[in-house]
Parts: sequence; structure tokens; C-alpha cells
Amino acid sequence: MRKKAMKRVLCAALALCLLAAGLPAYADTGMGNIDVDFEDVPDGAWYSYYVNLCASWGIIDGKTADTYCPDDPLLRGEFIKLLCMIGELAPRSMDTSIHWAQPYWQVVNDYGVLWGLDIPCTASGLNAPITRYEMSVMITNLTTNVYTENPVSLDSPAARISDYTSISGKYAESVLQAYGKGILDGYDDGAFHGDATLTRAQAAAVVVRAGWPAERLAVEDVNEVVVPEQPGQGAAMDPADSFANRANASGMIDAYGHPNAEASAILFGDPNKTYFTGSEANLSEHIVTVQVRTWDIDSSGAKYTRSWNLQVNAAVADEVKAIFEEIYNDPEQFPIHALGGARYTDTLRHAWGCAIDINPVENFQCYTTTDPYTPITGSYCYKTSDSPYCIRPDSSVVRAFAKYGWGWGGGTAENGYSGWNTTADYMHFSVLASGG
Repeated sequence: MRKKAMKRVLCAALALCLLAAGLPAYADTGMGNIDVDFEDVPDGAWYSYYVNLCASWGIIDGKTADTYCPDDPLLRGEFIKLLCMIGELAPRSMDTSIHWAQPYWQVVNDYGVLWGLDIPCTASGLNAPITRYEMSVMITNLTTNVYTENPVSLDSPAARISDYTSISGKYAESVLQAYGKGILDGYDDGAFHGDATLTRAQAAAVVVRAGWPAERLAVEDVNEVVVPEQPGQGAAMDPADSFANRANASGMIDAYGHPNAEASAILFGDPNKTYFTGSEANLSEHIVTVQVRTWDIDSSGAKYTRSWNLQVNAAVADEVKAIFEEIYNDPEQFPIHALGGARYTDTLRHAWGCAIDINPVENFQCYTTTDPYTPITGSYCYKTSDSPYCIRPDSSVVRAFAKYGWGWGGGTAENGYSGWNTTADYMHFSVLASGG
């Protein structure tokens, strides 16, 4: 399969990234030329190579000039900044009015690195220690949405990760992907211990393995998931049977996005529930992972096929697969390089597992009461750019979602859709006819 050129942290590129971030870059330092000495990092420790490498490059500093504190927890904001560095993701703004990591949170959120997680851009959210589960989701999103790596399949994961069968559905696929790509491993007892806090020593290892593929662990019996280059026959589903079409036609969900008891029972298994929190979704059989295929554009400008694992509500799983198969089969071959489904940062359609964001940088959420429009999330849209990743009102993407009853958040009165009042969200599709 032709693959898009992956962003990789090579010496020169990383040096430029570090300089741009105001951190020291060691242009003459190579992978085998490490000259850092922390008194609390013994030479024989499993993490010494990773810590010393990160420190020599200025990726992770010690807590003092002489100590690294390898067993201390790493904070969410700190890990998010590390991912910006190894992903070469430059913040658009250095506004730190909320938190010092705010610019980094914004850019990784734009690139879909936080999809599936409940990590708000608040001081309390970013100052909390990051769990190994959260780390696995971010790493998997990074390799998929930024590095454009395909998923992998791994034989008998429970035989390799002793607590794999107890990992909730929300995290199981991310743990499998990061483990299968040789980025993560378990503790000495063979378990992953996802609820444990990621330590500074573990973070150094994860950063090195994710950023330098040659440093990844060898994993036996792992295979890249290769999807067919030629379009298939499409998913066999009558659009009239989709949950979105039935819900909008019958009034199970009103115009304001309130589900009635029947809709809540279908979506959440409880007629009194109206959304999932992250912890609830972890344990719920109503949030499932579906695999879809899309087109993307490689470094030569040619189209190639990608495969994605997308978390959605079980009630809409079949229609989501059908929608993306229609998009894939359409002659437009619309390219997608960032894709996200369920997440739990609010109580709206993403927290139902009934909303999907596509290419958020090129299809921004914005205020429409300003001229030009003021971005909330993302950078631009089809009105201000001719990027092939921009979704247009007459695109195959909008048509496919509409066929199955899903609305587009970019639909405004001026382009022939019902529209929102003061904002538009060009990346966003949901089961509401209005795209809300």
C-alpha cells in the first residue's frame, strides 16, 4: 500500500522544533552520543537510555540540574506538550490565559489526538496526572491522525497482556494498537495497569519509541491492517432504517437535541439517561468500535486507502459504516486525514457516540457573527481555502451523511441548510438533522 510520508522526529527537524519552542536543541548530538548524567537515574536502570536520550535532546528536562525524578507522575499538560514536540505540531497561538499548556492542548485537540478522552482545557484538567490508559489513547491517535499509520492486528492479546480481558472497551483497542506497534509494554507481572499514573521514566520510553520507529520494541505475530485499494460494494443497509432517519422522523429526538425515553433506552440502555460520561462509556456495551476506510493523499499527491477505528454508539454503528463506505466509493474520493467519534468533554452528541468530526483543522468551528469568522477550533474552511480536505456543501461527505439522516454542522442559511445561529462547525456531523 502506498502510504503518506509519515512525520518523524529526525535530528534536523527536531532541532528546529525545539528551537521554535524555546528549548535547547543539540544539533551535534546523535542517538548514540548521549552526555547527560542524573544522579537518580542509575546506568543499569531499564529507563536510563530513554531518559538520557530525551534529556540530551531537551525533550524532557530534569526536575533539577542533577535529578530527573523517574518515579514521579507526569501531568497531562506535560505529556500533551511532549506529543506536540514529537508530532511537530506547532501551536497557532501562545495564549496561556487558562494554563501554560493551553496552546499545546489546542493543537493536539485540532489534530484529533484527544479524541475519545475527557480532558478539558482547564487548570484542573491539565494539572492532573495522566493515566496509562489516557496515554495509550493519545499515542494511538497520534500515530493514526498525525503519523498516518495504519492499524495493526495482534494475535492473542490476552496471552501477552495479562489484564487485557479486564480493559474496558474504551481503551482496549488503543492499548492493543500501541502495544502492537512496539510503543508500550507492561509491568513485570505482564499486566498493563492502565489506571496507574504514567511515570516520568515511562513517559521518556513512550516518547522515544513513538518518535523514532527504529527504537520501537519487537513484537511477534503482529501485522499491519491493509485494506483493499479498490472500492468495495458498499454496506448493505437501507438508509430509511438508520437510527438518525427514524429518530428525526418520529420525534424520538427533538429539534433541541433532547432524546425522549425511547431514544435514551436505545442509546444508553436507560430511559432516564441523556449522555455518557467517560467512566460510564468505559463499561458500556453501547459504545463500540467500528472500522471504516477512507481515502487520503500521500506526499506525491496520489490518493491511497486508509483504515480507521472509530468509537460510536452501537445504535448507529451500521449506518456509520454505510456512510463511510458511500464516501469511499464516491468518484470524488474525498480525502480524510483526521477523524474522531465519541468523546466526553460535554453532554452533547459526541457524548452519545452519535457525532463525528472530520479534518478539524481544515473545517473549523467558528463564530459566524464576525467578519471574518473567528475560529473556536481549527483554522479555516472551504470559504477561505481551496484545501482538498475542506468539506463543501455539495461534497460527497455531506450527501452521504444526509442520506442516512445525519446533519452537518457547517450547514448555514447561505449555503442552503438549516444552519446554526451564531456559530458553525464545518467538521461536525451528528444524528440531529440540524447537525447540532
